[in-house]
Amino acid sequence: MSSGPPHAVDRGGGLATTLLFGFTVGVLGLLGSLPPTVGLPTGVAGVAIAAVLRARRSPAVGSWALLPALGAIAVLAATSPAEPASELFAGLAGLSFLLWIADDPERPAGGGRRAVPTIALGALGVGLAWSITLALPGRSPDVGLAGGLLAAALVLLALLVARLPRTALGPVRNA
Repeated sequence: MSSGPPHAVDRGGGLATTLLFGFTVGVLGLLGSLPPTVGLPTGVAGVAIAAVLRARRSPAVGSWALLPALGAIAVLAATSPAEPASELFAGLAGLSFLLWIADDPERPAGGGRRAVPTIALGALGVGLAWSITLALPGRSPDVGLAGGLLAAALVLLALLVARLPRTALGPVRNA
C-alpha cells in the first residue's frame, strides 16, 4: 500500500512580508524630505527589485538580492528629517526588512513566525528609542544619539544572552 506522492515542502518568501516591507519603506519615502515623486518610487522600486531578484533563487544572485532594498532604506533614512513620524517608520522599515529576510524563499515556510522572538528585541529597541524621542523636549541631536546608543546596547545585550550556555540561564524544563 502506497501513501501517495511525497509532499513538497512549502517554501517561505510569502507575499505578506513583502507587502509589509514595501508599505513601511513606501511610507518612509513619503515622510522623508525627498519629493513624494522621488521618495515613494525609490522605496517601492528598491523593495520590488529585491523581491524579484530573491524570487529567482539563483545561486549567482544569492544575498546580493538584498542590496536594492537595503539601499532604498539607507537613502530614505539618510534624507528623512528628524521628526517622530519619520523616525518611527525608519525603525519599522528596518524591522520589516529583518522579517522579510527571515521569510526566505530558500527555507521552509514560517521563517517570519520563527524570527519574531529574535526581532522582538529589536522592536523593543525601536520602541524605546522612539519613546525617548517623544519624551525629551527639544530637537537636540543628543536625543537621537541617546536613542541610538540605547538601541545598540540592547542589541549587544541580546547577542550576549544568546551566546550564554543554556545552563547559565537556569534549569531547562521539559514542557
